[in-house]
Amino acid sequence: MIPSLIRFRTCLLLIMIGLTLLLSAGCLAPGQDEEKPAILVAVTIPPQEEMVREIGDGRVDVIVLIPPGSDPHTYEPSPGLVARASGADLYLPLGSGLFPVEDVMAGRLRAMNPDLAVTAVSSGVEVLGSGDRPDPHIWLSLKNARIMAENTRDALVAVDPDNEDMYRANADRYSARIDDLDKKISGDLFRNDPGMILVTHQAWGYFARDYGLSIVSIEQDGKEPTARDLERLITLARAEGVAVVFAEAQENRREAQAVADEIGGRVEVIDPLAPGYLANMERIATAFAGS
Repeated sequence: MIPSLIRFRTCLLLIMIGLTLLLSAGCLAPGQDEEKPAILVAVTIPPQEEMVREIGDGRVDVIVLIPPGSDPHTYEPSPGLVARASGADLYLPLGSGLFPVEDVMAGRLRAMNPDLAVTAVSSGVEVLGSGDRPDPHIWLSLKNARIMAENTRDALVAVDPDNEDMYRANADRYSARIDDLDKKISGDLFRNDPGMILVTHQAWGYFARDYGLSIVSIEQDGKEPTARDLERLITLARAEGVAVVFAEAQENRREAQAVADEIGGRVEVIDPLAPGYLANMERIATAFAGS
């Protein structure tokens, strides 16, 4: 009696397990495999994160090597962050020779992970500046951002070809958003010509090129201005009716405030490295147009 009961319960348990497995398999669409683990992507600066996430659409995790508030010209990632980034499937630097930290990081990460794929998102971008002093701020141009999005898409397709259609569709949608914002900013700046825009850091050459703006920097070639330079700049700013000095979030604002005091203006802080790339570009353009 008891052995029969045990056999019955055993058979019942096996049937239940079999049904569970059958139902689980039925939840997958025909031809669909179990979900693959996310692709780990390392990027250099916060503005790149949005682009990767929008194109990757849930298939990616992102590591940002230079966190918000840090200066990419001087920042060095911590050993812990480097160790985490070494496990990435893909590294998307801006491009060789733009920020020294990128060239160092690419070499270190490849040494730690020989299988790491590295793709420069600046490929195809017309880099401003001279050969020995290229302007690294390529993301501060929506026209450049469109090229960067295409390079990001192609890099994701290369490491995850099974999801090529998804990456292409997502990149098309993101590029359309870039184009729409580019047209909006162009129209806003045409209607509200800001005249001369005074900034503290030479980061806005691409933005000035795209929209035909006059953007003058207090800093020149990475050097602080001399007293004579400041005197000339203040005279020019007064003559042009400049009322705002745009300082960057990563900088000391002492110099910007000194110039603003001399011209009877104010200091406004902008952040070229803020996350939320498209919204931040719109905020900056609005600030420039209202200056």
